[in-house]
This record gives sequence, structure tokens and C-alpha cells, in this order.
Amino acid sequence: MSVYFQKFGFGDYNITNKIKPDTFLSVVIPCYNEPDLLRTLQSLFDCSETLFPVEVTVVINSSETDSEEVLQQNNKTQSKAAIWMSNHKKEKIIFHILNAPNLPAKHAGVGLARKIGMDCAAMRFCEIQKTDGVIICLDADCTVANNYLCELENHFIKNKNTTGCSIYFEHPLSGDLSEQHYHAITDYELFLRYYRLSLFNTGFPYHFHTIGSSMAVRNNVYQKQGGMNRRKAGEDFYFLHKVFPLGNFTELNTTCVYPSARESMRVPFGTGSAVTKILKHESNLSEEYKSYNFNIFKDLKKLFDVGHVFYELSAEKILSEVDQLPVSVKTFLLQNNISEKIIELQDNSASSTQFLNRFWRWFDGFMVLKFVHFARDNFYANENIEVCCDNLLYGLSKSTNQIPQKKQLLFLMRDIDRNISL
Repeated sequence: MSVYFQKFGFGDYNITNKIKPDTFLSVVIPCYNEPDLLRTLQSLFDCSETLFPVEVTVVINSSETDSEEVLQQNNKTQSKAAIWMSNHKKEKIIFHILNAPNLPAKHAGVGLARKIGMDCAAMRFCEIQKTDGVIICLDADCTVANNYLCELENHFIKNKNTTGCSIYFEHPLSGDLSEQHYHAITDYELFLRYYRLSLFNTGFPYHFHTIGSSMAVRNNVYQKQGGMNRRKAGEDFYFLHKVFPLGNFTELNTTCVYPSARESMRVPFGTGSAVTKILKHESNLSEEYKSYNFNIFKDLKKLFDVGHVFYELSAEKILSEVDQLPVSVKTFLLQNNISEKIIELQDNSASSTQFLNRFWRWFDGFMVLKFVHFARDNFYANENIEVCCDNLLYGLSKSTNQIPQKKQLLFLMRDIDRNISL
């Protein structure tokens, strides 16, 4: 643990109260300018009791350049949370607050806030020598199903080799917001499930959702992979794509996280900013939300279907094999020096299994996204999200006779997403 902190630690954020020796789960919640934190805390407090103690750590954070309004809201939130915690005590769930003000503007953001909380959780697990303890990420505007903590505990006890997991989620589709607002979140969640299921259909091994409020990882894995990064956005994507190559990553689909559907522009992408952008674009509900053409994923699947054959090919035959692939893939691979890269992978692999592992470490989630954008910009224009989903459903042999209404389409996509990996 000392090695991890020497290399990757940030600051000195500690909780003075001793951790219970049999603690197994630690929930980390970054909190910035958040008026509704108590809803999240109450949701966790109302969860069914676990076998082992659970710690919940709220990281109230701000930047050295934040406005007085933000600082006042943080102070108000901290005061309310402290009072709430003093009045809500259970033997099996313990709440803590970490105050992290005046963070350097260069790094301040959700990534650093998660890192502070996750580092603290790792340190506390180290105090009780709990290398397999589970660090869970949640957000301060989420609620969770009643069985959330129990199912996480059961999942990691039952699956002893799992490095981490993606937790099933659903955005609210009704409530006090406008019709346009729920139209926007429906579009965005359709996109999330469409992208993930399209990757699953290609045979890509790292097809999991990468959502910061719906992920968990073992303590030893967290340290081994260098901990959370300090990115202001996309921290979840970058972090999980360091974990996936270790193998044994799983999905927990027997419980649910309910992320907020509200607007936000704190980060350039993610749920809040996506909803804001969709609302701006579709203010009169006449504009349709568009996503990546399914032909992109069909082309990608043809590459992944033959990826294993590259292991024994010479440089000349590599180019011959590439020449048989769809033009979008062929062009992209040639631009990325495919022949030289495959030879390098071959030279560092003693078996076809090692080669494939190295191939996926090269053609990882970042490379996939790079290809998707390349193919979109040069070969296949975006299409309406309903058309994209219908083409995907056909590819999964789950096509319907007609494209249903968006909410019904989302319900169908949720059901497939929740069960397809079982």
C-alpha cells in the first residue's frame, strides 16, 4: 500500500474513526455543488442489511477557483449531511465526510474527487488487511434499489475471482421535469445501451458499460492498476479500461442504480451534459437524436472475427488479409500501421492466446472509439437512434415487426442489455 501511495497518491485525506475489522464494502460519493445529497444517503440507509459492515464516504470537493456560490452550497451540504449522519446510525452501515476544498484548478473535478475517496477507502482496507475489499463508485444525485448493498456483497463473495463489475442502471423516465427532458434522457440511455450492445455483437471482449456511478472494483485491483485518474471527465472510461484487460470483469444485473436525469455542464460529456445538449438541439421535439450507423459495428465485427488468424501470418500475408476487410476497416488499419503492429505483437507473444491478449490491449476501447469516429466521418453518417437500434436488434436476431415508440424501445433494450451476458 505504501508503494501505491508513493507512486499515485494525492494529498493526505484521512478518516480518524477506526474502520470495523470485517468491513467488506466501501461506497465513495464525490459531491460538488450538490443540493440533493441527502436523497442519496437515505437511499443507502434504507437498503437491506448486509452480512458485513459497509462504509460510505462523501467527498465534498471544490476548486481553488470556484465561486462563492459553490462554496456556500458545499458548506450547506456538509452541514446538513453531518446532522443527517448523526441522526442515522446503524451497526452495519457507517457514513463519513471527507472535506476536500481548494483543490488545484488544473486537476479539480470528478476524477480527482473519486480518487481522493477511493484512495481513502483503499487505505482503510489496508488497515484491516482486506485486500479483496470492494470499492464502489456512486454519485451524489443517484438513488439505489433496496437490495443494492446486499447484491454487491453477494456478487463479490460468490465471484471470488472477479476484479470488478458494472452495475445495472436505469434513468428515471417520469417525474417533475418537462416532457422534453424525459425525451432527452430516453434518447441518451438508448444511445448508451445501443453502443454497449453493438460492441457486444462485434465480439469485443471489453463491451461493458463505463459509468462512474455504476461501477465497483476490488481493493487490490484498484492499487495494482494505479488507482483512479484525475481526469475532469471520462475518468470512469479511462479507469475501467485499465481494469478490463485483467480479465474476470463481471456485470451485476440483479440490482439497480438510478442516476439523475437532470441537466449539467460541469463536464463536457456524460449524462448531465448529454441531456443539456439534446434539450438544446431538440427544443421543439421535431429534431431526432442520431447515433453511430450500425454498419460501423458490422464492419468492426468482420475484423474481430478474423483477428486470431494474424498470429501466424507474415507481413505480406497480413496485408493480404487486411485487403479482404471492409474498406472502412482496411483504410483505418493501414493508417495505423497494421502490418508493423501485428509483427510487434507476434514478436512478443509465445502463443496464440498471448497474441490475442496483446491484440485486445492494443485494439482496446480507445481504439474502438477512434475507429467509430473515423468511420462516421468518412464512410457512414449518423442515423436516427430508432433506426440504429432496429438494425442492432436485427443483428441480435431480436428484431421486431415495427419500430416501437421510444420508451417501449428503451424497455426492450434494457431487457436485452440486462440479460444478454447471462
